[in-house]
Amino acid sequence: MSGPASGSSGPGAAGELRSTLHGHAAAHPDRVAVRTSPVGGDTLTWRELSGLVDRVAAGTGRLTGRPGPVVMLLDNTPTSVAVLLGLMAGGADLLLVEADNSHLADEGSAVHRAAPAAVVAPPGRRSAGPPGVPAYHYHDLTGPGPQAPAPVRADPAILQLTSGSTGEPRITRQTLSAALRGAHAYRQVYRVGAADTSLVTVPVAHAFGLICGVCTALTAGATLVTVPRFTVRAVIDALRSGATVLVATPLGYELLAAALPAGAAPPQLRLALSSGSPLPERVRARATAALGRPPHQIYGSTEAGLIACQYDRARPWPPESVGVAGPGVRWRIRPQEPGGSEGSLLVSTPAMFHGYLDGAPAALDADGFLDTGDIARVDEDGHLFLIARKSTFVNVGGRKVNPRRIERIAEEHPGVREIAVYGVGGIDREEQIHAAVVLADGTEADDLLAHFRTRLMPYEVPRHVHRHDRLPRTGLGKVDRRKLIESDTHQATRG
Repeated sequence: MSGPASGSSGPGAAGELRSTLHGHAAAHPDRVAVRTSPVGGDTLTWRELSGLVDRVAAGTGRLTGRPGPVVMLLDNTPTSVAVLLGLMAGGADLLLVEADNSHLADEGSAVHRAAPAAVVAPPGRRSAGPPGVPAYHYHDLTGPGPQAPAPVRADPAILQLTSGSTGEPRITRQTLSAALRGAHAYRQVYRVGAADTSLVTVPVAHAFGLICGVCTALTAGATLVTVPRFTVRAVIDALRSGATVLVATPLGYELLAAALPAGAAPPQLRLALSSGSPLPERVRARATAALGRPPHQIYGSTEAGLIACQYDRARPWPPESVGVAGPGVRWRIRPQEPGGSEGSLLVSTPAMFHGYLDGAPAALDADGFLDTGDIARVDEDGHLFLIARKSTFVNVGGRKVNPRRIERIAEEHPGVREIAVYGVGGIDREEQIHAAVVLADGTEADDLLAHFRTRLMPYEVPRHVHRHDRLPRTGLGKVDRRKLIESDTHQATRG
């Protein structure tokens, strides 16, 4: 990382981040630091980005006068990136949420239960925060203000929603120093530097977009290109305008492979990284043909950061492998059967989280290893293979959707008697959300879908609704989801 610029040093990770940005601004002030795609969108030079970060950092103290984190709604614009970095450099504990989300408007969500100190939202967007919580827009923080001599906290918390293993989503407590260590690991493996242009097509509020995308690019001095609203046209435009690094989900690669004409591989692209869900071999093959190079699988989690990765090498990666251990990562397999080669994957990483916002500690064993909840095996060459993923959450295009939350919202409709929500898909293909319901007389599936659309984002709305007279149950009275999925041959109602 760059050395501190004069007058910009500060304590801990917050000061390190600010000094790094100042160093890049001093080295190449007029080079583009952050821009959007398509070309012609918003742009910030390094001088402009550094100035905005300083202004936001200087005013951070007024947002942290109450207990609780600052909730920031991120829309992937350059200004949102500048405000994000400024609040980090100012030492604010941040809870990161996508701007287009349904959690902040849901009084029963984990975001509301976090009791935020303030909410920061894009201009013109209603924050919909809890009553009495101060709300700000980006432009409220980017204007001139008094200079702050030091950050509020030297190593502020970065809080993010995680799928967890059961029940409602939880909020993980990470630190800025861990995020910077994660970025260092990505720079170390993939040699991202100032000559790169990194195209990030995933939400910045998610761990993959934040660490692999924003933190890696900007601490390396690279140009960051964001996509405020994912479209294939915006991604192709950025690739054709010189992107060298592509950060996307398997769904993004599948859409790109279908849209890029034969023989039109982006000439400057040197690295393609995929995470958010397993990368099927068929998608990898199609994307390799379209891009002229294979997408490399990244396997990680919000709790542990980077766990395993692939990279360019002469020897092909084994089919279905997610790569080898990332820098500083250790893992263990707890066999399901005595002497077996498959079992629960336990990991220890340099970017391990510090527990949950509700006060629960990180569920680590005596040696500091986290049970990922995934079933895996490791071959003799150190390649990691995922046998099964966490089954509770549905993975829709790399976004984790909580079935129980959808069920809870459905139960607020007076016409819903019973409901079970589940995903169909898995390792080889994108999952879709299905809902099996028992409805009262006079209530139709379309009524339930209309209710969902008022409370959920489009990707959270069930793709198929199946009507039942009753839901199958186990001997313990729980919904038998295996039998339910097998029996769902009713006409599907598309959401």
